[in-house]
Amino acid sequence: MPDETKMKLAGVTVDDLEKSLTANNIEPGTMTVRDGYYEYNVHISNQLRTVVDVENIYISKNGRMQQLRDLCRVEVTADSENGYSYFGGKRAVTLAIIKQSEENMDDMKESLSQTAEYFSKLYPDIEFSQSRNQTELLDYTISNLVQNLILGFILVFMVTAFFMGDIRASIIIGASIVVAIIITFLLFYLFHVSLNIISLSGLILAVGMMIDNSVIVTENITQYRQKGLTLMRACDKGTSEMITPMLSSSLTTVAVFVPLVFMSGIAGAIFTDQAFSITAGLAVSYITGIMLLPVIYMLVYRRKASRKSGHNTATRAAHEGKTATKVNAWLDRVYTRIIDWCFGHVAICVTGICLILPMCVAMFMVLPVERMPQIDHSELIARIEWNENINIDENAARVNRLLDNIGLDNDVDMHSAYIGVQDYLLDAGSELTPSESEVYLRALRPSLIAPLQTRIDSVVRSEYPKAMVTFSPPENIFEKIFSSDDPTVQARIFPADRARATETESLLSLDDEIASAIGIPSSGIALHNRISLVIDREKLQLYNVDYSAVERLLRMALKGNTVTTLRSYQQYLPIGITTTERSVDEILATTMVESRPDKEGRTSEIPLSYLVKSHRDRELKEIHAGKNGEYVPLNYYDITDPERTMSRIRSTVDRSDMWDVEFSGSFFSNARMMQELMVILAISILLMYFILCAQFESFVQPLIVLLEIPLDVAFALLTLWVFGHTLNLMSAIGIIVTCGIVVNDSILKLDAINELRKAGIPLTEAIHTAGLRRLRPIIMTSLTTIFAMVPTLFTKDMGSELQQPLAIAMIGSMVVGTLISIFLIPLVYWLIYRKSDKPLQTV
Repeated sequence: MPDETKMKLAGVTVDDLEKSLTANNIEPGTMTVRDGYYEYNVHISNQLRTVVDVENIYISKNGRMQQLRDLCRVEVTADSENGYSYFGGKRAVTLAIIKQSEENMDDMKESLSQTAEYFSKLYPDIEFSQSRNQTELLDYTISNLVQNLILGFILVFMVTAFFMGDIRASIIIGASIVVAIIITFLLFYLFHVSLNIISLSGLILAVGMMIDNSVIVTENITQYRQKGLTLMRACDKGTSEMITPMLSSSLTTVAVFVPLVFMSGIAGAIFTDQAFSITAGLAVSYITGIMLLPVIYMLVYRRKASRKSGHNTATRAAHEGKTATKVNAWLDRVYTRIIDWCFGHVAICVTGICLILPMCVAMFMVLPVERMPQIDHSELIARIEWNENINIDENAARVNRLLDNIGLDNDVDMHSAYIGVQDYLLDAGSELTPSESEVYLRALRPSLIAPLQTRIDSVVRSEYPKAMVTFSPPENIFEKIFSSDDPTVQARIFPADRARATETESLLSLDDEIASAIGIPSSGIALHNRISLVIDREKLQLYNVDYSAVERLLRMALKGNTVTTLRSYQQYLPIGITTTERSVDEILATTMVESRPDKEGRTSEIPLSYLVKSHRDRELKEIHAGKNGEYVPLNYYDITDPERTMSRIRSTVDRSDMWDVEFSGSFFSNARMMQELMVILAISILLMYFILCAQFESFVQPLIVLLEIPLDVAFALLTLWVFGHTLNLMSAIGIIVTCGIVVNDSILKLDAINELRKAGIPLTEAIHTAGLRRLRPIIMTSLTTIFAMVPTLFTKDMGSELQQPLAIAMIGSMVVGTLISIFLIPLVYWLIYRKSDKPLQTV
């Protein structure tokens, strides 16, 4: 820091200081010299390494030799703070601990705990705490998903025991499923798929479908035993008969998931885990169902069969299933009455089918669309842009006053704040500027988040009207991938003339006009005040002053004059020439610049205010760019009629010849997502059609099966609407998944009808007999799939809330789809083949 009086007496200028510092901080490098037989490396070093080195620099001016310490004060000072971090109202140092992708989360938690404990002992005066611990959220979520998996398995066990009337049958099914799950986990390991929220959710979904294969085989074997076949023959025939229809049903389900992998963006990548879980589970359950389950069945029933060798096989089978006889008899009576009514009122049934199809289209129009389902959070992040050129201390004072005003004692158990620039080596989020703050609040329960958000917004708007505040949940991996805080509509305003700069005042006026036209204000335009210093070059010539001298004095006064670097042994420190803290007006009024010598060698001192003029203006704080160049975004949230809003915005912008507009936002991304899902659904249906054509050896019968899909989709949408859910990515995937599952029942029904017709049984009798034969397995497989999803409806965590729209869509579709498979699909089959009622020929 130069002493201006001593500098003036010595005739030393700031330019002399800069030259001396630079000249005394040179390192030419390493050279080589030979001395006889030897060769040496010569290192010439003239670097500044300590404060004393800087003080001892000599300056020669006007025949006088002086050291830098005689003219300046030299010291190492702390750089000015650009940001603060607070935790619980206290100043803190915040570290972001980031798990690498290949590492284990539990190992990281244990290591972090040990490290924190070590440092707590090493520094007892320092408090170590954890904030925004996402591992707790993931632990809780994965724990709940595992519990849901176990609970769903228990419910399925109870269903099969009830309908089959023999607990040993449930044990057989349970044993085969346990083996299938273990082998599926082995495939997870071999293909490097981790146990995460998505893969576990897919496994829960797969369990219901995996049980279907075991139920179908077990039920079919039991039916053949009741017909009098020996245990060995029943296991052989009951399993062999199901190989083809089970393969087709598994392939139709897989055909639904494979196209999901090709969704654009990260959604396609993330759902690869779910598709893998279900595909692996179905493949393994199919193999265990046809290879392992018959063996377990024989081992379980052979011992009891040998003890009761005096009874014939049919009698033993009937005796073993006596607990379910009444239930099955009741089901048979109900089925017969309903199917007789359907065949007696064909016109009513066909009319109902025709009315359901337009209902499907209508529900698509009625249901609101969003990208991802809303998830309850007990954490909130409020990001505040004060929109004023305040310093960091004022920023911190405002945040502390805000936290005092909103009252945290009864609602919040943890809070922290980032104020200004944060010096993360690895960016932990979007960067903050000195006039921005980020406040983190963890409420005692999710219901308190909305009132907290309202209070913060009210206080900020009333006390700081220029400020802009936005709210979002903590940015965990889920939020990073499926960010749900995008504006409904974003109007991108850009100049009509690309060569013209953006005029801030005109832009603000346009924002006000748009707000008046649509009745909704935008989220605001981030601006910051600027002081522009303009050097008058004409006056520089008039007063004979160098431009560089003025520029050097301004940089020194504004603390931006870094000359060289002090290369100490531990760190590099910038060496700057600076003055005391002053305002811009004081700098211009009190700083004198020396003119060039005239012909007589005389110089004069000119105030900077004679040469430099200042004026204040506002400019955009951020620059956004797109395909049409730079633009200014105007964000609008919670728009009820986006198309009408965009029309009014466009008409308002078109009235001015200065601006153009284009639109983006969640309204467009949601529509694009739905279009992709519709294409995926079409591809899935096409794949299912080809698979079914190969099984039924017919081009017509697959159409009968696929007729069920629009009917089931209509009721899935209706269920979502009744329970207050939206059409989002998860509910849409639930609908697509159901399309692959519900047709399995119809596949079983048509396969049984075809087998009976090939045996020479008339059409009507074949339909009725196949219906009774497949009634119990169809009901059991539907209930097992439904009960596997039921636990997710009653738990609160990220994984369960993520899966709830999917589960609701599937349950609604499965309930109605089961009825359609049992009663309406046989009716459609009869309507097509009734005129040619003759047995099918075996190929």
